[in-house]
Amino acid sequence: MGINNLFNIAASGINAQRLAIEVTSENIANVNTQGYSRQRTIFETAPTTLANGFPLGTGVKLAAVQRSYDGLLQQQIVNGNSTYGKNSTLNSALQQVEPSFNEVIANGLGQSFEDFFDSWHDLSVNPQGTAERQAVLARSQVLVDNFHRLNASLDNVISNADNTLVGITNDISDKAKNIASLNYQIKMTEQLGGNANELRDQRDYLLQELGTKVGITADEQADGTVTVKLPLNAGGGGETLVSGNQYALVYTSVNGGTGLNDIRISSVGNPPATAGGDADVTATIGGPNDVTKAADNSLGEIGGTLQTRDTIVGGAEGYLARLDEMANQLATTVNAQHTAGFDLAGVAGVNFFNGATSAAITLNIADADTIAAAGAVGGVGDNVNALAMADLKIDDTIIFTVGATVTTSTFGGYYNSFVSSIGIDVQSAKNATQQSESFLKQLNSLRESKSGVSLDEELTNLVKYQRAFEASARLVNSATDMMDTLINLVR
Repeated sequence: MGINNLFNIAASGINAQRLAIEVTSENIANVNTQGYSRQRTIFETAPTTLANGFPLGTGVKLAAVQRSYDGLLQQQIVNGNSTYGKNSTLNSALQQVEPSFNEVIANGLGQSFEDFFDSWHDLSVNPQGTAERQAVLARSQVLVDNFHRLNASLDNVISNADNTLVGITNDISDKAKNIASLNYQIKMTEQLGGNANELRDQRDYLLQELGTKVGITADEQADGTVTVKLPLNAGGGGETLVSGNQYALVYTSVNGGTGLNDIRISSVGNPPATAGGDADVTATIGGPNDVTKAADNSLGEIGGTLQTRDTIVGGAEGYLARLDEMANQLATTVNAQHTAGFDLAGVAGVNFFNGATSAAITLNIADADTIAAAGAVGGVGDNVNALAMADLKIDDTIIFTVGATVTTSTFGGYYNSFVSSIGIDVQSAKNATQQSESFLKQLNSLRESKSGVSLDEELTNLVKYQRAFEASARLVNSATDMMDTLINLVR
């Protein structure tokens, strides 16, 4: 090995340590960059040569710049974001519902039922009394108004959830487009032998954000791109959201029958076509559709929003359906009893209520004298029918049918059960949100411990590489002195 080889070894050391210092500097600069993964330099010895029959090294070379990355942990974080997105959305929606059914701070529907039937009891004491009859009308109107108020409140929650879908779908499409763009950049960079670590970090972070919006699966392909798909379940799903540099549009389309937004997804393209015939994924985009666990399997903000709109509040057995059934049973039961009695003029009673839903129910009686308190014609002081109306308060044979659920109860008992279920749902959503948030924090802490930048470690590395750089530079000086000595000998 000649002196020239010393210069080559020194140069390789200087160049390698310089690159290592650059990587360390990049780590330090991005210590607070979200989604950034710590990078490290991998060195290996340069090819050896024979000198006097002995293999001797020719320096060092940079084998790779690796990022600290755990694919399994990345997928867990994506899934954790999806679960948290769903739970936090449900929690937020239920927080809007709960105050409307708070019987402690306001005279709600439950108290209105009590007052309504109690007014009939008061009327039975003085069947011909004008004040008692007016009280029945007043209490009845308050009851109707409370039905309308709760209906408006629940309708507002459904409307807000439906409007939110527009922004969520736009965000999903935008993130899908950006992931497709990063796919292309990563593929081209790595095919040309470049380093795409930062691009991969950006893509991973986008996947995590996308997971907050909707449940996804992301599989890396041999060319470095990722294919992103929506959840697959027995009811369908599994549509491709991103493939290579192509992506799909997820958007809302108003359903002419319900007036609510359906969710549709286009085929992938760059840009994707948005002509008609796109798949309707409303029933599947929220996540696995196991009918026995529908509340547990929706994913992402879009899943939580759809669950709020279509199951918890607006579903066949949702809050609004239960409220409507109470209004229906009230109108049906009270009307049947009222038409069996007679008013002050001896005329048979008419329907007390109109309508059969919480939105449509109204008071059909305008004149207090037409209230049918008597049980027989001409019974001005007769209170038989008023007593029968008052007894409806404790009638536990009323059948409430909501979807496939049939309940036999009193009005008060059914309403109390209804309110209790809302309270349980609120607490459950709150607990689920806290648990998923804690789990997500734990996952992010694990990622930080593996992929995050430690300033103490990087400063140690910086000193190490700096000393190695200086040592390589000293080797140049030593080789230069040796060369000068040889030249002087020749002279």
